Amino acid sequence: MRIVNPETMVENPPGVVGEIWVHGDHVTMGYWQKPKQTAQVFDAKLVDPAPAAPEGPWLRTGDLGVISDGELFIMGRIKDLLIVDGRNHYPDDIEATIQEITGGRAAAIAVPDDITEQLVAIIEFKRRGSTAEEVMLKLRSVKREVTSAISKSHSLRVADLVLVSPGSIPITTSGKIRRSACVERYRSDGFKRLDVAV
Repeated sequence: MRIVNPETMVENPPGVVGEIWVHGDHVTMGYWQKPKQTAQVFDAKLVDPAPAAPEGPWLRTGDLGVISDGELFIMGRIKDLLIVDGRNHYPDDIEATIQEITGGRAAAIAVPDDITEQLVAIIEFKRRGSTAEEVMLKLRSVKREVTSAISKSHSLRVADLVLVSPGSIPITTSGKIRRSACVERYRSDGFKRLDVAV
């Protein structure tokens, strides 16, 4: 097993996050009748490998990990990594920041615009307040708090903050956020925004 920079295909030193690559007899030969996908995932080769590194082929897991004190720590999936303003951000970290404020489910996604990718936060929010005006004031307050917390904790600007009813964020059967489905729904204007519905 090696931790590899997924762009340069060079092995990372300990303590640096990269893609987890595995090699050995336990790795299958590829996908059934899918030679193109097999070549991309199962036939990876290290660039400038260390003398002791097996030649390959290597399986690119798509998982991000880091070796620290000889132990492997899984950091997430490459496809879930948010790249905003040229910097990598882990959506779980941003979502945890939001949940400290709201207590509800949140999804952090990156949505491309003409120039770069923008951070969009989708937050499930239980309406609180007896009048439409009270609800709107609470929604505005939550938006300000979340925007400020993300800026302070992650040095990120939120391009759009979408407040939705509980149960609106798509999840898997195991309760994980389906971020790609969130991106699709956001881009098609499929979320029913609470701050518009009030």
